[in-house]
Amino acid sequence: MDSKTARLKEMYLELLRILEKYGPVEMSTQIGTIKEILIYLDTANESEDAMIKQTFQMHKSMSPGKSGLAEFHFWDNDFEIRSKVNKPLGELKQEIWDILVSDE
Repeated sequence: MDSKTARLKEMYLELLRILEKYGPVEMSTQIGTIKEILIYLDTANESEDAMIKQTFQMHKSMSPGKSGLAEFHFWDNDFEIRSKVNKPLGELKQEIWDILVSDE
């Protein structure tokens, strides 16, 4: 697996871990899509460009408007806990997006 797709796989695994731990039940569709992306990244026998384009299409489906992955932020009354989850979550979402659109 090439470096961009390997990095995407690492980031989606971490994103899955965060969503499974902190995401509301409404994120179950996004969790399922992330699992599909991980299977695709593990099994696809295509060029890196083709894999990134396909992953981009799958990723876009997770934000159909409000209540999508792009809008998700963890809430807790404790600011420290909220920051501990949302900072890496935001960084992950941004880094994934940056890789997916880097060739667009």
